[in-house]
Amino acid sequence: MRAVILVRHQRSHPSPNEVGPQAAMVLESLPGVSQIRIDREEAHRATISYKWKDPGIHSPSVGAALASRGMELV
Repeated sequence: MRAVILVRHQRSHPSPNEVGPQAAMVLESLPGVSQIRIDREEAHRATISYKWKDPGIHSPSVGAALASRGMELV
């Protein structure tokens, strides 16, 4: 299944870095996530799509994984 998310830095954790590449690195670390694409990068947010397949193991949710790195789903 292909998923599309909109990500930004948390307001409490602003960053001068682009959010797209940072979020892509977080997604790469999750089991079952592949074919990550930054579809659109804006000043403070990014639209990212990826393919997801349930690997059958417990892993953190995308939202929790992003939050651990100072980002959030919009």
